[in-house]
Amino acid sequence: MPFVRLARSKFARMCSTLTGRSGRVYTRDRILQAHPHKPELNIYLAHCEDRAFLLKPVSQSILELSKELKDEFGDSPRLRTRLDDNEAERVLLYDYYKDNLLSLVKNRPDLPLGARKSILRNLGLGLKDLHSRNWIHLDTKPDNAMIDWNVDENGRFIVERVAWADLDCALQLMGEQLLDHRIGNVMWRSPEGQTGKGIGKPSEVFSFGLICLYTITGVEALHPDFEQLKKDGVEPEQLILYQLLSMFGPAPPGLIAHVNDEYWGELSRVLSDVVAGEDPSIRFEQWDEGILPNLNAQAKRVILKMTELDPIKRPTMSCILGDPRWEET
Repeated sequence: MPFVRLARSKFARMCSTLTGRSGRVYTRDRILQAHPHKPELNIYLAHCEDRAFLLKPVSQSILELSKELKDEFGDSPRLRTRLDDNEAERVLLYDYYKDNLLSLVKNRPDLPLGARKSILRNLGLGLKDLHSRNWIHLDTKPDNAMIDWNVDENGRFIVERVAWADLDCALQLMGEQLLDHRIGNVMWRSPEGQTGKGIGKPSEVFSFGLICLYTITGVEALHPDFEQLKKDGVEPEQLILYQLLSMFGPAPPGLIAHVNDEYWGELSRVLSDVVAGEDPSIRFEQWDEGILPNLNAQAKRVILKMTELDPIKRPTMSCILGDPRWEET
């Protein structure tokens, strides 16, 4: 019996540890995200020498992509690339962050405006890094924005570090070629992202505008009842496109030409006719701090730039970050 217990104990330790390419030994602590069907793909919190890591099993293609991303962006503190790996077991090790932007804003309504702006500026710099080398993230949403923070002895909220994570879908564009594929969370996609036509860097500028709106105000403006949509036989993309046109529309000719799709072009025209007959007060340009917290004129001005419906007219991330709004206290 002692031998059996010893063998079981040794086996358990072997199963709970993983040795990286670096030679470091990581101990799995607890499941951070359970896979619904394959336990071997569970994502863990792991530790090595009192430092926390995220341990993530991946496919062979993502393992290979992670190396490319590490080579390309390992010098960018605002893009979370792998720190270590185990190629045989197809496992990646990343820095562990205590929170993400979605949960932080939801759980801390008292989050200071200065901290919100600091987080957004760092995220903007991360996207700028990607775009400057002709890469796009393809899944820009608040729960992919990782944050380490603290509260000091005087009760001040301190932003320690900010980075984009989950670059598993990231893609390097070939010249000016755009992507024709619906990908990413529907609630944070651009109008062309809803159609899956002509996705590029301007699409992520729009998504960042929606993230800024959420972070500044604490309100998710686009959050449909997915169960009800399913019962009604309505695609989420159709509803979100309508909501975007209601807020920022109607659809300009440039958007319809950019999408260049008969079905989505006709739907955009029909929805724009509906939007034209609606109460103008539902337009984003009519909103203010009386409707959403912290939405002053300067914040609204910058968000309107990013949420321009015509992709060709949207500013780059470099232009957005050059706006004096970011220097305001």
